[in-house]
Amino acid sequence: MRSLLNRSLSVLAVASALLAVPALAVDSYPSRAIRIIVPYSPGGQGDITARLISEKLATSIGKPVTVENRAGANGIIGIDALAKAEPNGYTIGVVVASHALSRAIVPQLPYDPVKDFTPITTTALTQMAMVISPKLPVSTVQEFIDYAKKHPGELAYKSAGPGSNSHLFGAWFADAAGIEMIHVPYKGSGDSMPDLMSGVVQMGFDTLPAVRGHVDSKQIKMIAAGGPDRSSQYPNVPTVEEAGLKGFAANSWGMVLAPKGTPKAIVDRLNAEIGAILRSDDVKAKFETMGATVVANSPAEAEAMLEREEALYTDLVKRLGISITN
Repeated sequence: MRSLLNRSLSVLAVASALLAVPALAVDSYPSRAIRIIVPYSPGGQGDITARLISEKLATSIGKPVTVENRAGANGIIGIDALAKAEPNGYTIGVVVASHALSRAIVPQLPYDPVKDFTPITTTALTQMAMVISPKLPVSTVQEFIDYAKKHPGELAYKSAGPGSNSHLFGAWFADAAGIEMIHVPYKGSGDSMPDLMSGVVQMGFDTLPAVRGHVDSKQIKMIAAGGPDRSSQYPNVPTVEEAGLKGFAANSWGMVLAPKGTPKAIVDRLNAEIGAILRSDDVKAKFETMGATVVANSPAEAEAMLEREEALYTDLVKRLGISITN
């Protein structure tokens, strides 16, 4: 009887010790370096955001924070690596709005963009601008729509590639406005600018940082802010919705994600640390130069946003027939 009691007590002791391990890991977090996966090439807004965070996070937690660019397949390679990482807070990632498009665009996506991740915070919101060629004899959204209706199928909108958010916004605008336009994909924003300036393509949605210099030099015309709000840099330019297309909102955003199953205490710690970094004056100023507004919301708010955006984009992709081949 005593032997059975001793064995039972031993089993309970081992079980208690095992249960204490995760708690101990959380209490001692972080005890080593943190890796931030960026599933895009260096130089983009996701990469810049990760590097802004990594430098200050390393100082605040007293541990190294490294940035690892894992570009390829429109972000899928790096995001898949993040989804498969240990959910212990030592591997996190920074994604942009195209993450919410991926499941609708890629049929055999190796992860679920919502269910396989735990959002930590939304970093910033970057407004898109509706820009047109200076060759067009129009200056407002309504004038552009009227002109397009008089020239059905003759006007083209540019994008950063099939299945990109600029592809989605161009197709969404054409559908909402009831006009017929041709989609012309490019490898990126910079590649498309000469054709927009010369009138080879007539319209496109792009981030403010990418077009601001061309707008200010009058090489292209900005006739609307993507929305939902006007740009603080161009307060006299109305949004597309104000111009009459109700419910239209073209913007991009960044978000810090952790693998699904990351302990809440660690997510909350990272949210507090990263949120403080994003709200610091110098980081806010840096984002403003990129045409972005810091968000720094809670994990629950970031999760709700990701779910909303994924649902919206999935519906639009299906309704508009958007794919990576058209």
